[in-house]
Amino acid sequence: MKFIQEPLLDLPALDTVAAVRRPLVAVLPFQAARDDPALRLLGGEIADLLRDRLERDPALQAILISSDFLAKAPPHAVELICRELRVGHLISGKCHGSIAAPSLYVEVTDTRDWHIHWAHFYREDARALLAPRDETMNDLVASLRRLLVEHPAR
Repeated sequence: MKFIQEPLLDLPALDTVAAVRRPLVAVLPFQAARDDPALRLLGGEIADLLRDRLERDPALQAILISSDFLAKAPPHAVELICRELRVGHLISGKCHGSIAAPSLYVEVTDTRDWHIHWAHFYREDARALLAPRDETMNDLVASLRRLLVEHPAR
């Protein structure tokens, strides 16, 4: 019996495939530290804009987990979503203070070990994240890009 050896498929090396895969990040709406509808709305707007800006980066993929879903879901739903979709990092946080001078705490959690790997507090500067010409959102996106793409955890 003679075996015919077919040529191997021309597949990219595993390193190339890993390099092409963009990290997937989930953004949660930023919660209000106290029951303030204005702060809750501000947190949702900032999270949506952040997800949009991250998605525009060709090196990243980003999804927003909606507040409507979170309100109806059990506490462990975010973990299940991250596991099922293979989300590498979760961005979350809280709006503090008054609507006149809101602050925002942002943190990035690595979903492999569920530890916070990066955090920043925008003291009385949360509104600047929504300003079209302000560099605050650009700085946040650049920091996240460095963390997630340029210097990922091993």
